[in-house]
Amino acid sequence: MQLSCDDDFVEAAVFTVSNGKRAGAPRLLARRFHVEREQCCSILDADDRQAAFVRVHFDWFREWGLEELLLGVINELPLPGPGLTTLAFRKARMRKEEGAELYVSAENGRIRVVAMRAERFESDEAVRDSLRIEFMHLSDMIDPNFGYTPDLRAHGMNPSHQRIARERYRLLWDITINGRLGRGSEGERQRAVFNEAFAFWPAERRNEGFTKLSTNKFPKHDELLALAADPRDLSHRDKPLPGGRCPLCGFSTFDWADLALLDDISRASVQRESPAWSPSQGACNRCIEVYAIARRYAEALPQ
Repeated sequence: MQLSCDDDFVEAAVFTVSNGKRAGAPRLLARRFHVEREQCCSILDADDRQAAFVRVHFDWFREWGLEELLLGVINELPLPGPGLTTLAFRKARMRKEEGAELYVSAENGRIRVVAMRAERFESDEAVRDSLRIEFMHLSDMIDPNFGYTPDLRAHGMNPSHQRIARERYRLLWDITINGRLGRGSEGERQRAVFNEAFAFWPAERRNEGFTKLSTNKFPKHDELLALAADPRDLSHRDKPLPGGRCPLCGFSTFDWADLALLDDISRASVQRESPAWSPSQGACNRCIEVYAIARRYAEALPQ
C-alpha cells in the first residue's frame, strides 16, 4: 500500500507542530525548522523555491514523526476492503470538510482519499480517532449490505433540500459509527447535535431515535437517507400538513395551493421541471403563482 500526502496537508501539519500546538515538541527543533524554511526564500527561481519548501516540509513531517504516526495508526486498524493501492491525505480547512472518499479505476485500482484538519496533529489520539471514523465510513461505502450511493437526486429533492438532507445524513451516519466504535464521550456531543437537528420531534421520540441509531450494528444507507430527507414522514401523508415543506421549492409553508384550480398547461410545466412531483404531494401558492405567471407571459408572446 502506498501512502500519499498532499503538499498543503504536510505543510499545515508541520506548522501545527512548529507553532507549539503539539505537546512535547522541542522549541529548539521548531527554531531549526523556521531557519531552514527561511533559507528557501533566498532561492530566486520560483519553481526551485517551491520545490525547496516542499522538501523542507516533508523532511520535518518525518523528523517530527507525523508520517510514522499515520502509518502506525493505519497498521493498527483493519483496512476497509481488499485491493487498496493508495491511501491519500489532503487538507481540510473546517470540520465539515473532513471525510473520506473512495475512487476506483482499472488503471490505479482502489484509492481512498481522507480529508483531515491539521489540528488533528495536536495529539496522537485526535489522529487515531479521526482515522478510525473515516475507515468506518469507507468500510460502509464498499459494503453491499449498507448499499451506499452519494447521489440524492433520485429522491426528487431540490438543491436546498439536498444540502439539509446531506447534513442530517452525515450526522445520522456518524451516530451509527460512534455506536459501533463504542465512543461514549463523543456520543453525548452527538446527542446534543441530534436533538437540535430534530428539535421538531417530541423529546421521547428523539431519545428513542438516537438510541436506535447508536445501537444499530447493521445500518442501511436507504434507511438513513429516508430519515434525513423526510424526518417528518410527510411523503406518507394523505395531504400536505401546515408547516410542511413544499416539494417544489423546499421551503416550509402554511399556504398550500388548491391544485384543483391548476390548469393543464401549468401542471405539465411543473411536472416537466420536477419529474418526481405528483399533485398528491401538494405545492405552495407561491410556486403555483410563478408557473401561472410564466404561462400567461408565454401566451402574450407573439407566435
